[in-house]
Amino acid sequence: MLSAKRVIKKRLPFITITLVALFILLPQINTRFIPVGSDISFHYNRFYDLAEQIKSGNYNYYMALYGFNSSGRIINALYGYDIAFLNGLILFFTQSWLKFQLVSSFTCLIIAGSGMYGLMRTLDCTKTLATIGAAIYMASAPVMYYVRALGFSSWGAAFLPFIFIQAIRSVKNRDKPINFVFLALSMSLLVNTHTLSAVLATLAIIPFFLVSFIQSDRKLNWIKDMILAILLFVFLSLNTLTAYLEVFLSNNILQPFIPKSFVTNATYISITEMYGNRNIGIFFGAIFIFQLIYFIRNIKQTSLLERLMTIVGGTFLLLSTSLFPWDNIVATLPFLSIIQFPFRFSVISYVLLIPMFLKTITAFERNLSSKQSKIMSTFLLILVGFILVEANSNMVKNAQRWQDDPVAMGNNRSNLIETEPDNIRNNLRSPDLTKVFDTIEKGTPDYLPISKNTTSQELYSEIEPYEVYEKEIFDNQKNITTTILDNGTIQLVWDNKKHSSKKKQFPLIVYEHSVIELNGKILDKSEYDTSDIGSLIIQPKNGENTIILSYKPVMNMTYVLIIKLIAISLTIGYCSIRAYYKLFIRKERVYE
Repeated sequence: MLSAKRVIKKRLPFITITLVALFILLPQINTRFIPVGSDISFHYNRFYDLAEQIKSGNYNYYMALYGFNSSGRIINALYGYDIAFLNGLILFFTQSWLKFQLVSSFTCLIIAGSGMYGLMRTLDCTKTLATIGAAIYMASAPVMYYVRALGFSSWGAAFLPFIFIQAIRSVKNRDKPINFVFLALSMSLLVNTHTLSAVLATLAIIPFFLVSFIQSDRKLNWIKDMILAILLFVFLSLNTLTAYLEVFLSNNILQPFIPKSFVTNATYISITEMYGNRNIGIFFGAIFIFQLIYFIRNIKQTSLLERLMTIVGGTFLLLSTSLFPWDNIVATLPFLSIIQFPFRFSVISYVLLIPMFLKTITAFERNLSSKQSKIMSTFLLILVGFILVEANSNMVKNAQRWQDDPVAMGNNRSNLIETEPDNIRNNLRSPDLTKVFDTIEKGTPDYLPISKNTTSQELYSEIEPYEVYEKEIFDNQKNITTTILDNGTIQLVWDNKKHSSKKKQFPLIVYEHSVIELNGKILDKSEYDTSDIGSLIIQPKNGENTIILSYKPVMNMTYVLIIKLIAISLTIGYCSIRAYYKLFIRKERVYE
């Protein structure tokens, strides 16, 4: 019994994090609803494609074989392949969208909570305070976005605290500011999960590492460790980096749509609405404002690290609001339009200002009497309770929407094939995973190859890529038989019964390194055309025609993945040796 109690006490923070995750997901567990967010079709196609590749053994790193109507378009290779593969594995084992969503959301919440707990322990917070910080972060809008509406940026938010652990450590530990293994590992996790989160993290940690370098007494060692971190990062992220170079250097890729106004997609604080993508909400708004005001009033009493964290967190909060003239800046610097939504900057504020707020409360308590300290602790617990209840209530609200109108959570209404609410619910819960795609058919044109003579902005102004995609892919399946071959290629069979001599458009997306085989002959690029969004146009022969689409990258991805696996194995071995040394060798020396 004593041993069990010791284990429970030791593991209490992680038991609490698990219970918080279950509390947040409880409404979904009880009502069995699936969050039909705006991106459900996009992400479920990604995960389904990889789950089916795992199931069938027909692998293709670049082309979508089973998802996205077996069109061969490139998505997962450019959009967090590693975490997409993890979600594909979850779907493969669960074989249910509901079970998948619960397991996937639970995993995302646990990672987010564990990361924030580790970050706060790095700041020398007590286990209790670190657990409170973890719970608050798990219930924040950036993390909850995936749980309540399938926003994939939440996976980036879940891994963000790990990179800031390394940034904080670099300022705190002057003797050994950079642990090159964990710095490389944490950044590679972000890059292999959500690229934009990695970009934001890189911008946010630059001040920390600049300060670390300036205050270092052994600058050559600092540079050496940073170079090692970068090299290891490259090997751990080799598949993602290779795919980006492969696709973007050889194609003109259509970027995500550009909103008409950036200011309308900025962060704001509402005292009447539950938090959302843009709305910070009253509780987190109060946390941020309190911390910033306290910092400004007491800046001389704060440490260098506290100044860094609050200033960087406050700066990113400012960047996420309409106070920053985004529309004017994007008009001057169009490449910044890739940001799309300024509210995305706020995720850095959550990671940095939540710990600083809790550190401030702790500092307050030291100067209070025992009675006042208890009042402060009670106030903090009540605040945490309100935040968790709000997260749970948000899920309750989504559960009610699911019962009333299952597609009310996203903008999928115009993309519905099935409109009867009961049928929508049954299809999404069906053991047939493809039913969701027969219910919602949404053409997302991200990462499609477009003409090298045009820009994404020009294309969006000339045509409506979403509608064109639906016409050329969704509505172009008639009389075509699609088969996925054992070598990871896509075969289309079509009978030209009318003996038409006109060119025909097929529901296949062709990139620069795609290989087209028509009736046993590999076509030269001059022997076929592509549409504005890259779909295949050829002139078929009379009678039956067989088209096989494959992809031949410059660098064989098998070799790339082998190199990456070797790097992962060496990293695991290094970490295991270090852990063994700390747990056993060091203890033996202490006892001696």
